Amino acid sequence: FFVIGGLSLLAHYYTLNGIKSRTVGDGQHGTARFATKQEVKATYRHIPFQPELWRQGQCLPSIDEQGIILGSTGTKNKVTALVDTDDVHCLMIGASGVGKTAFFLYPNLEYACASGMSFLTTDTKGDLYRKYGAIAHDHYGYHVAVIDLRNPTRSDGNNMLHLVNTYMDKYLADEKNLVAKAKAEKYAKIIAKTIINASGENYGQNQ
Repeated sequence: FFVIGGLSLLAHYYTLNGIKSRTVGDGQHGTARFATKQEVKATYRHIPFQPELWRQGQCLPSIDEQGIILGSTGTKNKVTALVDTDDVHCLMIGASGVGKTAFFLYPNLEYACASGMSFLTTDTKGDLYRKYGAIAHDHYGYHVAVIDLRNPTRSDGNNMLHLVNTYMDKYLADEKNLVAKAKAEKYAKIIAKTIINASGENYGQNQ
């Protein structure tokens, strides 16, 4: 009797009546969808994409508008960039020739320069440096540094003793310039600490 009653109870709750009537579109396979126009307007900053004016120092995006361009609207000569200003990551995937570089990377590099962002790019072929290195330097005042792992001698170097030598030369030219001597000693001490205490451990009195 108890077994029959239990089976009846289970049959009452576990029936096909709980299945939704519609085969698709009712949440059976998730609720992911494309964003509506209102959601796009609320999520992204709409920035007029004007590289011609930006390169002349006009209508530059502000610091709080820094971000990643994830889309655009408008016609060819009146393009509005959809910029995500949040601290996010973006992965761009596409087959060869679909325009990943021309229509995604180049606009983002232009926008990064216009809005004053510092950035690092990998450039195995050297195309980015040839095409956008001069633009970043000439039009936006960027200092472009190159790290060439295939030919390290062609990379931009970093002389750690540059400031020490600079202020020491000023002191040697005028031994009354004690400020220059003090700065040379200061930067020499900073470099020594950086080299000797690179791991952050205490090495005794030579701190």
